[in-house]
Amino acid sequence: MDVAADGAKKTETVEVKKRRLRVALRQARAAATMTQKAAAERLVWSTSKIVRIEQGTVPVTPTDVRALLHLYRVADESRIEELVELAKDAREDKGWSAFSDVLSPAALELFGNEPAAKVIYKYEPSVVPGLFQTQEYARSLLKVLGNSEEQIDRRLEVRAQRQRMLDRPVHPDLNFILGEAALGRPVGGEDVMREQIAHLLELTKVDGISVLLLPLSAGAHRGMGGAFTVLQFDDPLLSDLLYLEKRRARER
Repeated sequence: MDVAADGAKKTETVEVKKRRLRVALRQARAAATMTQKAAAERLVWSTSKIVRIEQGTVPVTPTDVRALLHLYRVADESRIEELVELAKDAREDKGWSAFSDVLSPAALELFGNEPAAKVIYKYEPSVVPGLFQTQEYARSLLKVLGNSEEQIDRRLEVRAQRQRMLDRPVHPDLNFILGEAALGRPVGGEDVMREQIAHLLELTKVDGISVLLLPLSAGAHRGMGGAFTVLQFDDPLLSDLLYLEKRRARER
């Protein structure tokens, strides 16, 4: 967990804990020079169970963690207890999965990992990014995208929860590039856009937030395929996370 000079800490969400646990288990197996198939055979599990645990697609119980670490000859009791606690936290805390009715698995992973990132890079050609949206801009955008009133309320709740990250003493540096169309397209009318642009200008005064505008006059460029986000972490156990709009998040 990252600590600032004043002692403030970044939030470690359940999604980050799950990533930390699966990476640690994968590294422990590699250190034991054991294949996934061999580990599964020794524990009388299916190979697919080991694969799913290491990919984070299934929850892992504290008992399973102890069995795996024993198999991999991890003898450090403090390390064992640390990983067992991660497994307990991951099972007891729903995290962002509470919004699985309106969010894709990739979005759940992205939002859960944002607070722990050192830097968030984002390119968004068409709309103001969710972290920067005012409530009225977000409501207008969600409505035109075909969401029901119930879905709009749920998604607004998501945005409000994500944006609380910016109010914390320690938050990731944000380096965002917006396409000219994101500000030129009037979402919700003039008053809504005026408020939205004023909010963006205020955010650019916050330390650690950079917003650049890519004009249409710049012509063709490599990022024309769509929006993307890259999360980078200080923690060596957490690899960079790439999120492509309408596709799944993936580590790199």
